[in-house]
Amino acid sequence: MIRGGEPRGSKATHTQHDGAASDSERGAALSCASSGAALSCASPQRCELWGVLNVTPDSFSDGGQFLAIDAALRHARAMLAAGADVIDVGGESTRPRGVTYGAGFVAVTLDEELRRVLPVIERLAAEGARVSIDTTKAEVARRALVLGAQIVNDVSCGRDAALLRVAADAGAELVLMHSRGTGEVTATTATYDDVVADVRAELIAAVERAVAAGVERAQIWIDPGLGFAKTPAQSLVLLGCTDALVATGQRVLIGASRKAFLAEIAPDHDGALPPATERLAATLIAGVHAARAGAHAVRVHDVREMRQALLLADALRSDARAGARGGAPMIAQARAEALR
Repeated sequence: MIRGGEPRGSKATHTQHDGAASDSERGAALSCASSGAALSCASPQRCELWGVLNVTPDSFSDGGQFLAIDAALRHARAMLAAGADVIDVGGESTRPRGVTYGAGFVAVTLDEELRRVLPVIERLAAEGARVSIDTTKAEVARRALVLGAQIVNDVSCGRDAALLRVAADAGAELVLMHSRGTGEVTATTATYDDVVADVRAELIAAVERAVAAGVERAQIWIDPGLGFAKTPAQSLVLLGCTDALVATGQRVLIGASRKAFLAEIAPDHDGALPPATERLAATLIAGVHAARAGAHAVRVHDVREMRQALLLADALRSDARAGARGGAPMIAQARAEALR
């Protein structure tokens, strides 16, 4: 796995479409071991599935589809029926400014964000769903937790001390997603000495801020923020080095679903970039890799398909382990049966 980032002080201007690996990325160490990761493809825990529910008009993948309460509830229930462990509800788009998304997200008022998310969260929590509130506003988080949400998903990496205190006071789980600025890709925000080591260090610092605010360390998740203040090549390197994040001891959430960097890394045969709704194959590969590297959850739009992919990957891995222990692997049995 190639890892690393562009050297600080690089004068290259990054854009959302900058998919080629830099010289330093190509020349970086060929494993994640230098970041302190204990590398292993084996993960003893089941990887959770977090279903994305954007109650917004302008999210990059499904903006406007679930803005109405009834539509949002139907979609959430469908994801739960398909195997989602958590429904991650967001009322404000976080798409970063850049070539891919243009001007980026449109900030919404506190009242508007509350109007979008609270009725949905209240209903889902009442039905027994495990709900996450995706917000950077302390008051939105507080009100959502009062109505039954159990997790705060903060894409600002713990920048607001008030939001951290809200999570601490409620005893809620807290996701800290890495980002810089508002997630835009620029020569400043996307310049790293070593993208894996730097992101890991910044996430660890955010964890310490949260602990200082009163959040229990065991309640904190970290997320590398793929696509946020990172070139496509940098996002790929971080995904490839999921192990380095798992080695911190914090639970790790990976959100690669439908993101633009997948299209940049795996364009169509004619060079065209597949739109968000046509990135399922790349999303599944990313999710399987993250789970095999030890991620505790993947955040996805397509819950049924991701569950199927993870089950198959786990069955193949379990079969290989059985063979290594001298057992009779399922695949070997099937092959012997076919040759009779």
